[in-house]
Amino acid sequence: MIWPSLPQLSLVPLCILMAVVVIQRAPMLAGCLLALSWITMFYALLMDWDTDENTDAINVSGEIISLVHANGDWISMDIMLVDSILPHKLTRKLRLSWSKPPKVKVGQQWLFTIKPKSITSPLNEGGFNQQKYLLSKHVFAKGKVTAGQLLSENKGVRDKLIEQLKPALAEYSSQDLLFALLVGDRSLMTSERWLQLRNTGTGHLFAISGLHLSVACFWIFLLSKTLLFNFLPTQGRRNNVIAMVLCAVTAIAYAYLAGFSVSTQRALIMLLAYISSWLLSRFSSSWERLLYALFMVLLLDPLSPLSASFWLSFMALTVILITIARFNPQRLEALETNVAANQPAVSSIAKVLRIKVANGCSGIQHWIVAFWAIQWRLALVLGLVQATFFAGTSIISIAVNFILVPWFSFVVLPVALLSLLIFIMAMLAGVAPESLNLFWLTQLTMEPVLMLLDMGSSIEFAWLDLSTQWVTAGLSAILGIWLCLQFRTMHWRFAFSVMSLPALILAYQAIFGVQHQQWKVHLLDVGQGMSAVIERNGRAIIYDTGARFGENFSYAERIVLPFLKSKGITKVDYLVISHADNDHAGGVSVVMEAYPEAIVIADDKRWGTINCRPKNIVWQSINLEIIGPLRPAKGNNGSCVVRLFKDNNSILLTGDIEHEAEQKLIHHKGIASSVMTAPHHGSRTSSSARFIDAVSPTLVLFPAGFNNRYGFPKKDVWARYDDLGIDTLVTGEQGQISVAFQSDSTKIYTYRSDFAPFWYNQVFRFGEIKNPE
Repeated sequence: MIWPSLPQLSLVPLCILMAVVVIQRAPMLAGCLLALSWITMFYALLMDWDTDENTDAINVSGEIISLVHANGDWISMDIMLVDSILPHKLTRKLRLSWSKPPKVKVGQQWLFTIKPKSITSPLNEGGFNQQKYLLSKHVFAKGKVTAGQLLSENKGVRDKLIEQLKPALAEYSSQDLLFALLVGDRSLMTSERWLQLRNTGTGHLFAISGLHLSVACFWIFLLSKTLLFNFLPTQGRRNNVIAMVLCAVTAIAYAYLAGFSVSTQRALIMLLAYISSWLLSRFSSSWERLLYALFMVLLLDPLSPLSASFWLSFMALTVILITIARFNPQRLEALETNVAANQPAVSSIAKVLRIKVANGCSGIQHWIVAFWAIQWRLALVLGLVQATFFAGTSIISIAVNFILVPWFSFVVLPVALLSLLIFIMAMLAGVAPESLNLFWLTQLTMEPVLMLLDMGSSIEFAWLDLSTQWVTAGLSAILGIWLCLQFRTMHWRFAFSVMSLPALILAYQAIFGVQHQQWKVHLLDVGQGMSAVIERNGRAIIYDTGARFGENFSYAERIVLPFLKSKGITKVDYLVISHADNDHAGGVSVVMEAYPEAIVIADDKRWGTINCRPKNIVWQSINLEIIGPLRPAKGNNGSCVVRLFKDNNSILLTGDIEHEAEQKLIHHKGIASSVMTAPHHGSRTSSSARFIDAVSPTLVLFPAGFNNRYGFPKKDVWARYDDLGIDTLVTGEQGQISVAFQSDSTKIYTYRSDFAPFWYNQVFRFGEIKNPE
């Protein structure tokens, strides 16, 4: 996760040789070397695809494995290369977009003509790292489909089941949840449903994992053992062995239907390890099986730790095993013995009944306490893991899961799996199962679930947004407290208690409102667009919002708002809109809805509270000077130009002004700035030599997407700044760029180099970063 770079493939033999040499004396070091070698080889195999992004088009043969989403006339899908040299689970994938496609289905094989693209994505604090996510899914490149030819309808058993199951569930209000529960496909879930699952902390109930496989195996074992001992009784192990084998078959079949996700793999390996050890009469502890599962998952897919599901899955099971160890069967047996020993000497029948009742009540109480202990520990630990990945956690997850986990285990899952089994049998018999209304009882059991999801999600405080500082401080404090409890000596307890200091400092600053002199400007990576955030003391000014595409996507929602939450910014005082172009103003409504108290500065009468005529506004002792335009104008030259300055520090935000507007600003005596955003993303219509000379910046920031279709920033414009000795940074290459201003210093941080300088953030599918032509 935090490795800066992978070694070159040529060094792998040396790493393996070193591992063999030191394996006896230093097995941990040998294991690290072997793991690093395997990750490097796996990654090299994954990315071994000889093509050039500058080519017009290439032909690839692939099988559609998932339809990601649809947006208007566009669809997005993942395909698996059919000529992949790796096994199915390790195969290479492409994420393709297709405009006005024919009707496509999962399982079809196509010959695609595509224009390949890099797998890079916008990178910002608090934002979704699509680049890391795609690598964890073995997607090594993206592309745009220009033509396609259907080769075959290569449908697997799972694909055929999904195709018939989808219309059969269409009439039910919980069809998306049932679809995820039965076959592990969550493509039907809407953003509102995802929000419900997030706010209630119940997403794990609809991701097929240990709970689901265990329940399926339990009921199959109980049913098969009952039938076998009633119709084929025996004194040997035969019936138990048959029941265990049926459990293994059931687990494998259910995992196959789930698509062998990370959580499903982990649960399946652990179950099969347990069944194998039982069949071989060999004892294996739960921890041993967990380690086997971890080893197998990492061996089959060393990139799986890049996904949040890997950490959530294994951390959940670790917490469960630790908790169960505190509520082991020996303690229950000791409790029963103690109850029996303290019974009064009465008649033997009354004594036996009293002992049975007392033992039963004690046992029920014991397991209720154990279940509660598991739930609050899971909520705490997984809440922190969730906060690390998603900058927030669910407050009500303990209460909701305390109700829903037993309901799922004993009611929903058995009924759903029985309905699915009948559905499959009807399919095999040639009956049209979608007309039989087989899932009406399952829908009935889901009604309380839907009610709880609606109620829980409607609670305003259900989801707690946490800044990066609070997440880090919280993790440090909880780890410190846990270590203090493990050590009895005072000097160790004092040493570990220091780990709680960051949380105490943050709490002190929040309570007493400690003010900082430092102020920061963050130029966010919003693709081919612009958005900047000026931050100080938990408050902000936003300059532009990035683009919006369709009804379901805006950079303001995906990047700007998560960034503000990750930084702990609770109030936006001003929202400045340079001009009405989509790449600058596409997310205005999103930001205004999230921060209705923000004062809008714009010439567009739809939003503007304050116009862009020259004026000065003092914000937390920082001067916000609106420089122009002198008169309202349409287009790029009507961009609202803003200069912020305090003491010796200043930054000029230029929007999309071109030569005409630049010439009008040259005579303004107050445009000299130490930092400037390049006008119009670095186009040839801007950044004239006289304007650069008038501003005299030491650093220029280009708000331009990686390998954007316009070729911004242009090579000659880039060279113009470079020849003057002016440092330049591009958001599309560096990700988010942050400039921290102190009274006597300026520090620059970038996402790829400073915030997250990890190997998977340095990947550019079609070679190293190079200046665009």
